[in-house]
Amino acid sequence: MNMVRSFLLILFLVCVSVSSAQMDKANVRAMKKIDRLSKREKFENAGIRMRTVLNKYPVSLNLWDIYIGLTYNDYVQKLNERNSSDIKAKKALFDHYNAVYYANMSVPFNSRASLMLRELYVDKIYYSKKTLNIQSLVLLEKANQELSSQNYQLAIDLYGRSYSLDSNNYSALIGLGKSHSKMEYYGKAIQYYKQAKLLQPMINESNKLLASALLKKGEYSLALDICKNSLLIYPEESIFSMMHTILDKQNKQLQRNWVLRLAPINNVDDYYHRGQLFDKQLHFTHYQDAMEGAKEYYDINGLLKEGVSLPISQYLEVYCWEKMLKATEVKDLPALSYARYLQNKGLLEPYILINLFNVDLYAQFSHFVENKKNVAQNFIDQYLVSNGF
Repeated sequence: MNMVRSFLLILFLVCVSVSSAQMDKANVRAMKKIDRLSKREKFENAGIRMRTVLNKYPVSLNLWDIYIGLTYNDYVQKLNERNSSDIKAKKALFDHYNAVYYANMSVPFNSRASLMLRELYVDKIYYSKKTLNIQSLVLLEKANQELSSQNYQLAIDLYGRSYSLDSNNYSALIGLGKSHSKMEYYGKAIQYYKQAKLLQPMINESNKLLASALLKKGEYSLALDICKNSLLIYPEESIFSMMHTILDKQNKQLQRNWVLRLAPINNVDDYYHRGQLFDKQLHFTHYQDAMEGAKEYYDINGLLKEGVSLPISQYLEVYCWEKMLKATEVKDLPALSYARYLQNKGLLEPYILINLFNVDLYAQFSHFVENKKNVAQNFIDQYLVSNGF
């Protein structure tokens, strides 16, 4: 849980002056009630009420941050209560993870939520500190503390010693890059990020930091290339955000055509216990209904089972989108118009798996990039970056 603590130890004193400028009176009163409940440490009750507010204002980053914090505090509270069962604590933890999950789906360019999901579900597939030299880890922790205290030169020395004890210490290379970047030694930082990328090519953190360092050096074209390549590893929100910044400077546009999801990702086995946050799914009702007829054809990763010869998509997510588009084809739904446009061009797969990426789609995304990399690259170059629509 250390990775989420730095972000989620939030003071839940709701700024009513900001809320009232954007909310109706009923929800302003609801926020005041949530504030009072959080002060009394009634986090579960406050979270339940917060979900009602989010149903009305689903794209508010500030409101999602509050909700994420409430669910985290509720989890910690239940974890530390003497009379609380382990089941209650686990449910609270799932609620917290799902708060981050829905925040990522509901707010475009939500870099913090996107980062947390990557660290929670993906990075650990490729890298674990448990296999590293113990003394190297001790020095790494000391270096992290010095970096947080802005003692950058001391942090550099400690990260260097940590890495010298274990050349598999990817985190030490990232720390060296961050420390040099903080001192505005971007050239040196770039070297360490590239070294980290070689060590762990499937972890996107090095790409994100590398692109950021190149941006700070003013090397926009190189930064854009890194961003585009990064989208083939893990389509992170911070990467889309950086691309938007770069393309704006180049008088171009990021044609992402983001869509607000009103339902969780369809999974054959709901092993993450995603649940439903939004009361009304609207057109996504058709997306959810498609799942019932798909279960026999797709495996737990959302990939078409071997031996299925039906003319249907290789990917469960694409299959469900196709069903939703078919069920709503006579309706005027601007949110789905770009998906229809790309479906007619045979490009629904990259649009859904890259532009509308979600961590629950990682297995489907990885399979798509592995088997159709040229399609993915051409889509990024010709549609995501250009004025394709």
